[in-house]
Amino acid sequence: MNLHRHPCGIIYSQAFAEHLADKHQREDGQHVGELLSLDYVRCASGPHAGASWYQLTWVAAASVPLAERFHIGGTLVHIHKQTRNGLKRRGLHCVDGQVRVLT
Repeated sequence: MNLHRHPCGIIYSQAFAEHLADKHQREDGQHVGELLSLDYVRCASGPHAGASWYQLTWVAAASVPLAERFHIGGTLVHIHKQTRNGLKRRGLHCVDGQVRVLT
């Protein structure tokens, strides 16, 4: 597995970068003025403590600060500071179209 460390701290595989590029290419025409947004949430307390999930959605590009826009491979994505912090020691990988968070 070919891994990359992004300057913002996220670790990702080449397969994940290709997954983002593919999703962007397939859906971009339906999301004019929007930007892919990467979210990672890990619950620290409560009934879902320890549970985590990944989400990739489209958000209005005008609402995303320039400091939260990053290129993963050749794809521009929004990565919120909380997501960057949550993924600091984790990696993102894609197998058969399924994104996995590696610990």
